[in-house]
Amino acid sequence: MPIINDKTRILLKLFVPQRKTPNPQHAIAEADKNLQGKTIVFTGGTDGIGRVAVEMLCSMGANIVLLARNKAKAEAVIESIKAVHTQGSINLQVCDLASMDSVKACAEHILSEHPKIDVLVNNAGINMTKPVITNDNFETNWAINYFGPRLLTELLLDRIKASVPARIVNLTTNTEFIPEIDFDEIQARANFDTDESYVESKLSMNMFTVDLAKQLQGLGVTANSLCPGHIRSNLLSHLEGVEKVLSYVMHYMASPTLVGADRIVRLAISSEFDDVTGAYICEDKLKPHHHEAQKPEKRAQAQQMTTKALSRWLPTNETIIE
Repeated sequence: MPIINDKTRILLKLFVPQRKTPNPQHAIAEADKNLQGKTIVFTGGTDGIGRVAVEMLCSMGANIVLLARNKAKAEAVIESIKAVHTQGSINLQVCDLASMDSVKACAEHILSEHPKIDVLVNNAGINMTKPVITNDNFETNWAINYFGPRLLTELLLDRIKASVPARIVNLTTNTEFIPEIDFDEIQARANFDTDESYVESKLSMNMFTVDLAKQLQGLGVTANSLCPGHIRSNLLSHLEGVEKVLSYVMHYMASPTLVGADRIVRLAISSEFDDVTGAYICEDKLKPHHHEAQKPEKRAQAQQMTTKALSRWLPTNETIIE
């Protein structure tokens, strides 16, 4: 039996200095950096590691389809990147992941404007410490971390499959904070307002990634989950009181955004991951998925929950991946 459990180990790590530069042992090969003609759909690319990753990909010549809720902010980010990098392009698609109508409309625009999608990066995330219910009656963590990106992926999937070789990258977090996930209890709570909504929503996305990789096996499309590590970000901005004070210490110890961005870009384009699918990559290492994500019966429960929740927004001929 280990001296300390996974949850304690993760908490302690938040107060330990993290890597300050990308790991040179996993540097992206020069041959992989030519992204001319590649289309990458990217959510959460106006802040933090997403913002830096978008700039890196654009500098390699990629055509970025940037999904963002705040149009003015996104336009400012795009202009800033374009002023430095002229190799690639960035096209803005306004999308609020908390609104399934917005997600569906955005997906329709992408499909009408882009004949192929080489990479989908579901990077956007939020960690609300108090429940806020969306107009779709979903708790916000569940909406933005799971239902929104899940619906987006489902709606773009046929185009991604037609663009092989292609990749799907789903950003996640350390899910060892919860020992198990109870989907009966989750569905019994109004609006998915659960006590561990942030981690549960991320773990549900991990489960989807496992099933998605199985469904896409042999089709030339990979799907993987990435925990970028303890990176400076805005995810702790909603903390209050003592937790707010501790967040300043955690922020100081965390890796800079470049480290997290490099990990996203590697998984999105590096030939190191050509044959990797259904994996959970934590920082620079492949690790086993949370034990709950490895259980077919748990993943089946997640599928049933999602089928019911998203039925209004999927076409009648569309089926949730099983």
